[in-house]
Amino acid sequence: MRLASVLRARAAAAASLAVLLACSLSAAQSEPVVAATPAAAAARSPAAPLTIWVEGDAATLDRAKLRAALERELGTEVVLTDDESAAAVRVRFDGAGRADVRYVAPSGERLSRQVDLPADRERSVEVVSWLTVNLVRDEASELLDALRARRKAEAEARAAELAAADEAAVGRAAAQKAAADAAAADQAAQAAAAAARKRAELAKSAENAAGGPQFQGANAGLRRDRWRSFDAAVATPLSVVRDSRQRVLKLQLALAYGDAGGIEGVSTSLMVLRVRRDLRGITAAAFAAIVGGSARGVGLSGGYVQVDGALEGVLIGAGAVWQKGAIARGALLAGGAAFTGRLTGGVLAGGFTSAKSLQGVAVAGGATLVRGPSQGVMVAGGANFSAEHRGLQLAGGVNAARDLDGAAFAPVNVHRRVKGLQFGVVNVAEAVDGAAFGVLSIAKNGRLQPVVWGASDRSAHVALKSIAGWAFTQLGAGIDLNGSSFTYDGGVGVHLKLSRTVFLEPGLHYSASNKTADASGAPDEQQLHYLAQLGYRAGEKLDLLGAAGLRQTFIGGSGARLAPELRAGIAFF
Repeated sequence: MRLASVLRARAAAAASLAVLLACSLSAAQSEPVVAATPAAAAARSPAAPLTIWVEGDAATLDRAKLRAALERELGTEVVLTDDESAAAVRVRFDGAGRADVRYVAPSGERLSRQVDLPADRERSVEVVSWLTVNLVRDEASELLDALRARRKAEAEARAAELAAADEAAVGRAAAQKAAADAAAADQAAQAAAAAARKRAELAKSAENAAGGPQFQGANAGLRRDRWRSFDAAVATPLSVVRDSRQRVLKLQLALAYGDAGGIEGVSTSLMVLRVRRDLRGITAAAFAAIVGGSARGVGLSGGYVQVDGALEGVLIGAGAVWQKGAIARGALLAGGAAFTGRLTGGVLAGGFTSAKSLQGVAVAGGATLVRGPSQGVMVAGGANFSAEHRGLQLAGGVNAARDLDGAAFAPVNVHRRVKGLQFGVVNVAEAVDGAAFGVLSIAKNGRLQPVVWGASDRSAHVALKSIAGWAFTQLGAGIDLNGSSFTYDGGVGVHLKLSRTVFLEPGLHYSASNKTADASGAPDEQQLHYLAQLGYRAGEKLDLLGAAGLRQTFIGGSGARLAPELRAGIAFF
């Protein structure tokens, strides 16, 4: 809008100038070429000044101002003369409101202009001066050409601006369309993903309803007879129901070996039981219980329990438990090893546990292995392994997973990506989004640094410092500058980045000191150090460190229990 207003104002000014010029040109009169008088020729000589004759009194026009204005505009000397015949320019006034200006050109052509004068005398001088300059220079065509050129330039500029505005509008429309298309595509992708999740959930829900497809139509095709659904056997087929392997039994009692097509009740044996199809109820055997299909209920054995299909219930084996099917919901307990599929529930084994995936709790005296994703709690006396784990990992030896979203506690923790906490003696990760606390924490997005520092108690120290995520740990030793005592110390705290090069590390440190003359026995002095350390990253290889805080002596020592402390040092790499 502002540009349009400026253009309209300029157009109006140009139109006004054109009208004034046209009026003056229409009033111009050409006179026939006549021989110039010697005086007029002298007045028109390039070397001679321009002579002007003015007819009129001082009240009509200020001649001095007119002469000065013409000299300024023409850049030549102007002389006022009283001899009309000798003047190149003659100015006559018709009263105070109109002026007639005549000029004899060097070619001998006579030109004249008439113009109405404004009431203001200053403005009259300007008008007469402008008209005279126009005649002397013959600027009419030049002014019209300039006016046309200016109008053309303004029109072109306006057209360019309109074209640029149109182009910008097209660009904005294209960008908006692209953004809308991207948003629509993203929305469609999200809708498709949601639909896929819903279908998967519905499929899973349908599968899990009433125990899933493996639980529906259980023992279909087997013989059913309520009068022949009870069996007692020494060792099948030495039994009451000799074709028990083709039948669904409600109760089976076996001395050495019992074999049934399916159990929908209870089966027990002092030695071994076999259910060829599905179990709905309880099977218990001293040495081994094997179910060839799915199981809903309880399987017990003093030795080995096996279910080839899906499980919904509990399997307990003093030796080992193996659920081969894809899905398990419930609990598996084994004195030795427990194997299962996609488990929702819990598994406990004295030696080793393994699952395709886990949602729940897995506990093993030796090791726990989840071949797919796991969610919940994994506890092992030796090691926990999972493709990716969300929740808690606790091990006496090693915790390992490709990705960890939660917390891991073990002497050694090894993960690719950590979103949470690692706590151990040695922590290894590719990237830590959280914290890693340990004697040695190694992460690609962290640092492992040797540190040299001195304290205000006149001691010098060296330490190894680990930074991973927003935590730091360090372990080191020092010596009094007098050589009278040595110290071992460690610390843990928070690593906070204040900028690309400045960081803050508030932390808690412990130190214990012994006299160098007698290092045996308990430490002579033990202290806690509450420090806030400010660091500056100088380049890629060096940190400048300064710390201040309080030192608390809680065992031994002869000085004040609480004293201020200052530290300064450097860390490498």
